[in-house]
Amino acid sequence: MSFKFEDVTLTGWILLAVLIAFGVALLAIARNKQKWTPQMLANAAICMALSFVLSYIRLFKLPQGGSVTPASLLPILAFAYYHGTVPGLVVGIAYGFLQMIQDPWIVGAVQAALDYPLAFGCIAFAGVVGQMQRKHGWNELASWLAAVLAVGLGRFICHVLSGVVFFADYASGSGMSPLVYSLSYNSFVFVDLAICLVVVAFPQVRKALARMSVKK
Repeated sequence: MSFKFEDVTLTGWILLAVLIAFGVALLAIARNKQKWTPQMLANAAICMALSFVLSYIRLFKLPQGGSVTPASLLPILAFAYYHGTVPGLVVGIAYGFLQMIQDPWIVGAVQAALDYPLAFGCIAFAGVVGQMQRKHGWNELASWLAAVLAVGLGRFICHVLSGVVFFADYASGSGMSPLVYSLSYNSFVFVDLAICLVVVAFPQVRKALARMSVKK
């Protein structure tokens, strides 16, 4: 029986992409030479705990998963911003699994990977922006804006892909295509991150978060 690319379903391609993403993440972690200091481990634990507690305060909850919270992602986003891409990736994926345990909405393994560890693993993008800011001396507030938007876009794409493939049935009664429905439904991500932007716009907040970058 010959293999044909057109015989591979969209779900199959997404599963392949998920596996590749996990492979790249594991490779990056394995090759990373950055040492996890006691301070980094303490910061990771504190940031994950703060984000987890804040995620229970839901300003708005959606029926098929997802909610708007009072800047619950900001602590782990700040950890990635100040400690780098790979540590941010590790903490983001770990936090995604915590979210999966906290309030799961799961219809399959691929959907669970997209909506939880991969979506929250996009926290690593904040690490990329943070490293660039320190290297090139970018404006601090503008860098935070870029970090939040990068994380939001990555998370949004993961949720939209999940919605198109696994929650298409919910679009049938709305008069919208699965893609349009998923785009509109998952726009809550930007509301959630807009709250992060408002909070981090205060210099006092950025000063407090920057204490994580101080080496002891």
